[in-house]
Amino acid sequence: MPRFNESESIRKIEVMASNPGNQLERRLLTLLAVTTLVPLAALAYLSYENAAGILIFGSVSRYSLVFSSAGGLTLLASCIAVTRLLRRKFKLIADLEEVVHMLARGDYSRRLDLTSSSEFSSLGRAFNEMTEQLEHTLKSSQSVADIDRLILSSADLDIVLRKVLLSARSIRGEITLILRHDMASNALTTYRMDNRRLIKGTIGLREVSDDSLRDVDGYERVAARVCGENVWVCLPIETEGVISGALVASGDSAPKAAEVQQLGELSDRLSVAITNIQRSDSLYQKAHFDDLTGLINRNAFEDRLREQISRSWRGEKGAVMFIDLDDFKKVNDSEGHKAGDRLLIEISKRLGAALREVDTIARLGGDEFAVIVPGCDDEKSVSRLCERIIKSLTRPIIVDRMEHTVGASIGVAIFPDDGHAVEELIMKADSAMYRAKETGRARFAFFDDTLNEANRYRVRVESRLRRAIKRGELELHFQPKLDLNTGAVESAEALLRWTDDELGVVVPDTFVPIAEETNLIHEFTAVQVDQTARLITAADAAGVKLDHIAINASAKQLMTEGFSLSLLSMLDRRNLPHDHIEIEVTESVFARDTQLVVRELEILQSAGIRIALDDFGTGYSSLNMLRELPLDVVKIDRSFITELETSDQARILVQHLISIAATLGKQVVAEGVETEVQLQHLINANCHYAQGYLISKAKPPDEFIKLLANWQGEDSTQHLKLVVT
Repeated sequence: MPRFNESESIRKIEVMASNPGNQLERRLLTLLAVTTLVPLAALAYLSYENAAGILIFGSVSRYSLVFSSAGGLTLLASCIAVTRLLRRKFKLIADLEEVVHMLARGDYSRRLDLTSSSEFSSLGRAFNEMTEQLEHTLKSSQSVADIDRLILSSADLDIVLRKVLLSARSIRGEITLILRHDMASNALTTYRMDNRRLIKGTIGLREVSDDSLRDVDGYERVAARVCGENVWVCLPIETEGVISGALVASGDSAPKAAEVQQLGELSDRLSVAITNIQRSDSLYQKAHFDDLTGLINRNAFEDRLREQISRSWRGEKGAVMFIDLDDFKKVNDSEGHKAGDRLLIEISKRLGAALREVDTIARLGGDEFAVIVPGCDDEKSVSRLCERIIKSLTRPIIVDRMEHTVGASIGVAIFPDDGHAVEELIMKADSAMYRAKETGRARFAFFDDTLNEANRYRVRVESRLRRAIKRGELELHFQPKLDLNTGAVESAEALLRWTDDELGVVVPDTFVPIAEETNLIHEFTAVQVDQTARLITAADAAGVKLDHIAINASAKQLMTEGFSLSLLSMLDRRNLPHDHIEIEVTESVFARDTQLVVRELEILQSAGIRIALDDFGTGYSSLNMLRELPLDVVKIDRSFITELETSDQARILVQHLISIAATLGKQVVAEGVETEVQLQHLINANCHYAQGYLISKAKPPDEFIKLLANWQGEDSTQHLKLVVT
C-alpha cells in the first residue's frame, strides 16, 4: 500500500485553494481604487480652480468635470458588479478552503458542490476524487491495522472474519468469503454479513473435488454457483502455500480499482490470520493432546484435575482412575509397535464409549491412561464404572487380522478424601493400580492407608498359594452332615484347608478371594475332585457307606463357559459316579450372568449331580429362586440357626423356610448347628440334615473315615439321641 504524508498534502491543498482567489481579489480592488480616485482628484482640482476665480478651461472644464464624474461613477458601478461576479465565481475556492481545514481536523465526509460550472470545476472534481481516495485509503489502513491487532492477540477466527467482512462493507456489491477449513474434506463454508451479524453457510456441491479446489479457477466456479454469474473479483486465501478459500465480490456493478486493492489487502490479512490460527492450534494440540489417540496428555490432565480439585472444596467429590493395560507388552513384542499403536487407538475409543460425557480421559504415556470422574457420590458408582471399563477392554480386539485380548488394571483415589494435590492423587491412584495388578489381571482397587502393607501381604499369599498348588499342599477336610430322619452320617461337605510353612494357617476367607482374582480358583477344581475320589475309594476300602460329597464352586468358576463339561470330564477320568457329587453354590452367583450360570448348572444336574444353594436367606434369596432355578438342596444360613434359641421370629421363619422348600421338592440342610436346643428345633421343624460343630468339625480324610465308621458301627438312632441329650 502506497505511503503518503497527510500534513504535507493538506498544506499544499490549502495553498492551492487560497492563493489564486485572494491575489485576484486584491488586484481587482486595487484597480477599482485607482480608477475611482483619479476622477475624484480631477474633480477636486477643478473645484479648487473655480473657487479661486481661475477659469482656464471655461465651459470645457465644466464639461470635463461632468464627464469625469459620470465616468467615474460608471466605472465604480462596473467594478462593483465585476467584484460581485468574481466572488460568485470564487465561491468554490472558498468552499475548498473550508473543506481543506476539515481535512486537517480528520473529517473526510465533506465534498465540494459542483452543481454550477465554472473555471474551477475541474479543480473541484479533482479535489473530490482525491478526498474520496484519501478517505478510502485511511479507512482501509485503519481496518488493516485493526485486523493485524486481532491476529497478534490470537483472536478466534470468527472474530477476524467478522472484522474483515465489516471492513469490506464500503466496497460496492456483495462480499462473500468461501473457506475450506479441513483440507482433508471437500466441505466448504461461506461467510456473509447481514447488517452486523456474521452469517455462516455450507456448500454442498457434488462436483466439488479436491482437484477442483487446487487453484483460483476452481473457487471462481464455486463462487459462480453460490454468488451468481456477476462475480467481479475472486481473490485467493492461501495458507502454508495452499489455497484454502477465496474472497469474492459480486453484484450488478464492478468495484473500483481502489476497492479491488482494498479487497486484496483484506485477502492477504485473512491468509495471515488463518495461517497464524492454524499454527497456534497445532502448537496447542501438540502441547495438550496425545498425537496417537487424540486424547489429552498428562499436562492437560493435571490442569483439569487441578480445576476439579478446586471444586471439591464446595463439597463435590471426585475420583482419579489410573489405568494400566495388562499384557500390552506382548502385543508390541510379537506384532510390532505399529500394531501396538493401532491397539492403543482402539482402546482409547472403547474407553471413551464406556465413560460419561462429563468424565475426562487422558493418555499419560505408553499403555497408561487416566480418568477424572467428577461428582461421584460413593465408591459403588465408581466401582460400577470400573467394571464397565474392564468389561469393555477385555473384549477381543482384531488388529491386522489377529485377535488380541488385553485387560486393564485400575487404581482409584477419591478426592478430597485421599488428598488435595494433583501429584498426590495421581501417585495414590497409581499405587492402588499396582495393588489391583498384583492381585490379578482385569481388576480394580481403591487406595487406602494400609495399601502398601496389604499389598505386600497379598502378593506374598498369592506367591505362596501358587507354590502350594504346585506342591499339592492344599487339603480337603470333610464336615459330616447328619440325617435327622435316620440319625445316619453318610455325607459331608468338602472344605479346602491350607497350612503354609511360612504363613501358617491361612483361612479360606483370605486365600479364596485371592484365588478368584488371580484365576487360581480354576486350579482348585482338580484338587477337590482328586481328593474326593481318594476319600470315596478309602471309604469303600474301610467298608463304610458314603452317599455323596458336596464340593463348593465359586462364581468365577460357574461364570466360565465350559466349567460343567470340564468337571464332568474330571469325574469320569477318576471313575467317580455323578450321583456321589453335590455342587454347592452361593446366591451371589445368580446376581451377575444368571443365564450362563443356570445353563452350567442344568448341564451338571442333568448328568446326575445334585445342586445345593448355600447360605440361603442372606443375599438375593427369593421364593422364585427356589421355584425356577435348578436346585435340589437348600442350606439355611447359620445366622438363622444361631437365633433359634432366643428368637420366636427366627424359629417361625426357619420352620416356614423348611416347609416351603420341602413343598417345592427340595431337601433342607441347616448350617452352623452348635447346640442341642438348635438341633431339637430343627427336628421338630422336619429339617432333613444338620451340619455344624455339634455333630463334628471338618476333619482330614483319615479322621473322617474313622468318624463314619464309628457312627455306622453302632445304632445311628442311638447316636442321634446322644447328640440331642
